[in-house]
Amino acid sequence: MSDDLTSTLELPASAQAVSRARNAYDRFAYEVRHPENHKQVVRFLCVGVSGFLLNLVLFTLLLNVLGVADKVAFVLAALLAATSNFFWNRHWTFSAKEDHPVWQAVRFYTVSLVVMLCATGIYALLLDAGLKKEKTAADGIAWVIATPLSFAAQKLWSFKA
Repeated sequence: MSDDLTSTLELPASAQAVSRARNAYDRFAYEVRHPENHKQVVRFLCVGVSGFLLNLVLFTLLLNVLGVADKVAFVLAALLAATSNFFWNRHWTFSAKEDHPVWQAVRFYTVSLVVMLCATGIYALLLDAGLKKEKTAADGIAWVIATPLSFAAQKLWSFKA
């Protein structure tokens, strides 16, 4: 009888929140210690560095050679670099070939859009903070700050690795 009674009782909201936080921490701790994740982080960073360099080169060319407005150049360079990153992350970083590439691309670009919005906000803050003359540096710093969010979301949702 006590089993029936306790199975129908709900934990208070605070206890449920603590339980969810503990479960999230346990998963995070496992993920941090798991060796395959270390390899994925290194591969993700390699892909990210290549995308980062591609982004900076494209941004600089669009801004300085083609005379495109800085915010438009920021978005265009990010989209082109994201396309390269999708290919390499799908095939090399996460080896995520089980799911259909179109659905992975939808999730990838959704995450990339959210991360790009974060990076754009950071970019704007950096310009306001005094980096108006150093737009390429502000672009680079914004992406470095946004990268951890990108890795977590791409790993856990886009490629479900």
